[in-house]
This record gives sequence, structure tokens and C-alpha cells, in this order.
Amino acid sequence: MPTQASLSPTAAGAPTAARTIGFWSALATTLGGVLYFLVVLGAILTGHFTFPPPEGIQLFGGIISLVACPLVVIMMASLHTVTPPGRKVFSQISLGFTLLFALAVSINRFSQLGVVRQSSAIQGVGWFLAYGDHSIMLGIEYLGWAWFLGLALLCVAPLFAGGRLQAWLRWTAVVYGVLALAGALGFLAASPLAMLGFVAWGFVLFVFSGLLAVHFRSLRVL
Repeated sequence: MPTQASLSPTAAGAPTAARTIGFWSALATTLGGVLYFLVVLGAILTGHFTFPPPEGIQLFGGIISLVACPLVVIMMASLHTVTPPGRKVFSQISLGFTLLFALAVSINRFSQLGVVRQSSAIQGVGWFLAYGDHSIMLGIEYLGWAWFLGLALLCVAPLFAGGRLQAWLRWTAVVYGVLALAGALGFLAASPLAMLGFVAWGFVLFVFSGLLAVHFRSLRVL
């Protein structure tokens, strides 16, 4: 059986690279989420938060979301790399759903920050505003954050078993998945349950990514 020293540089370096990249992408995802949460909380506490959110918060949220998409993909790809072969089917399915999430949200936010923001005075653009009445963009946002990422987090939950950190990761992933999918179904049914989605990606996701950063840091070098 080959030892680590006999492996090729690529094979020997892959686990370490995945741990490092996974840690920094999870940490950056967490910091971005905490920053956005604090901005929204500050607006609420000072009485400046409304729905739809003020233009400045919408712009800030669009930028954070656009940056978060590749970070979450990198985070989940790193997790797939360090997952033992017997469980890779779950991490691979989760990564597939994560890619669909990133595609939907990136298209939505890139369009919002570009074409929609620059065409705010054009008749009919309300259908494409981030939080407009009957907004197509809001539907795409739910498709990404609620439906696809909810499925991704449910699929990733079985990867974690063992100690206390693993239990926290598993149940945080399940909580996100349940809240997000309930929010997606609530959105389709025009129900107040749609608001559960905001709890999932506005708070629970960044608890998960923070725990995942700790998980990457705790892994032994292979």
C-alpha cells in the first residue's frame, strides 16, 4: 500500500488544499453573512428598515449574495473532496444542487445590479425588481436560496456523524433544509410560511458555514 510520501504531489496535496480552501471559503461566507445580518439588524433597531428594504440595503444585499454564490460552491466542493468514499454520493448530490443554487441566484443578482438597477424608470420593470409585486426576480431568488440550497443542505446532513461538532453540523443542515423548503412551498402557495426562508438564509446558513469552518480546521492532515 503506498505511503503519503510515495503519492504524486497532486494526490498528496489535494486533502490539505481542500481543508485550507474549505476553511477560508466557509469563514468568508460566515463573515459576509454576519455583516449583512448586522446591517439589517442596525436598520431595524434604528427604525430605517421597511419592506421592500431601502435601496441601499438592497444594493448591499445584492453584492453580498453575488459574492456568496462562488464562496458557497467552493465550500461545498471542498467538503466533497474531504468526504470519505463511502459517503461521497451525498456530497456529490449536494454539490450538484449547490451549483444550481449559485446559477439561479447569480443570474438574478447580476441582472438586478446591472440591467434592472439601470432601467428603474422603464415601464414594466417592476416585474423584475428584487422585491416588487409579482416579482420574477424574487421567484428566482427563492428557487436558489430556498429550493436548491435547501435540498443541498438536506443531502449534506448525512455526512456528519460522531461528536458534538458533527451533531451541530448535521442538525443545522437539517434545520436550514426544512425551513428553506417550507419557505419555497410557502412562496408557491402565497403563504406567510414563505418568510421562513429568510430565517434560513439570513441566519441558519451562516451558523452552518461557521461550524463548517471549524470542521475543516479540525481535520487531520492525510
